Amino acid sequence: MNKATEEKKESVILNTTTDIKTTQQQLFARQPLSLLGKIALGASIVGAFSGTGGVIGIRLGTGQLSLDLLTTTIFWLTSALILSTRFRWAPLLNSLIAGYLLFRIFTEPFVLESLTNPYGPNGGIGKFIGMVFTSAFAILVVGGSIESTLKNYRPTSLRTLRWLPSVLLLTLVTGLVGGALFIGIVSRPPSTSTGTSYTNGVPTVHVSAAGFLQPSVTISKGSKLLLVNDTSIVHNLFNGTWQNGTPRIEPEPGAPAVSNLQLAGTNVTIGPFSVAGTFHLLCTLHPGMTITIIVE
Repeated sequence: MNKATEEKKESVILNTTTDIKTTQQQLFARQPLSLLGKIALGASIVGAFSGTGGVIGIRLGTGQLSLDLLTTTIFWLTSALILSTRFRWAPLLNSLIAGYLLFRIFTEPFVLESLTNPYGPNGGIGKFIGMVFTSAFAILVVGGSIESTLKNYRPTSLRTLRWLPSVLLLTLVTGLVGGALFIGIVSRPPSTSTGTSYTNGVPTVHVSAAGFLQPSVTISKGSKLLLVNDTSIVHNLFNGTWQNGTPRIEPEPGAPAVSNLQLAGTNVTIGPFSVAGTFHLLCTLHPGMTITIIVE
């Protein structure tokens, strides 16, 4: 009698275990997130809120809509929504989405410019710190999603040392953030140059992904000005200046006419400047991007 009862209990347990495994393998079966999965979800939520705040702040401050930041924010929000479903396939899908987001971050010229030049003219140390944490969040989301995917699909017998991937990834990201912030903050800010450099005798100004590398340049009367684009980013140049976050396009008497001049991975020569005076150029695509040209 006891033996029959025990055999019946074992059969019930075996059937229950089989049902659980079958349920877990269904397409919309929900799985508890691992520690790294929860961290990835938290990083996605923080990224979505931060991106939303950034989009609103830039819109109110400059009147411009940052499409790059808006796209990144949508990716963060999508990532958070996918992970919050806890479907078995959610971490796998999110690994692909977060991986693409990480690729976009580290191939975006504005990000690379900020990370390599913390005290640059286009955002300065504040933008540098923001880019460091954005990159760190993206790494956490990718790592957490991959770890959760492996957890959901690997055999139960291999689910040992569950804390090890979390410790390794958190240690790596903490080291990267700490090292980047230390190097960036203690690095000496470059002096803002207003001097004039020359290329084959022609006054030259270099252009980065989001601005002129110097706020002004002094040239002699009758000279031309060479603009060298150091990136493949497109700039749209006009006579005029940015005022209160709005591009003010206006011809300046005595200045060479510049209207809708495309600068995209190429160099252009403007001039000659035949009249002494102070003139201005702006790019309508990048808020605040302007240069003063002093002709003596």
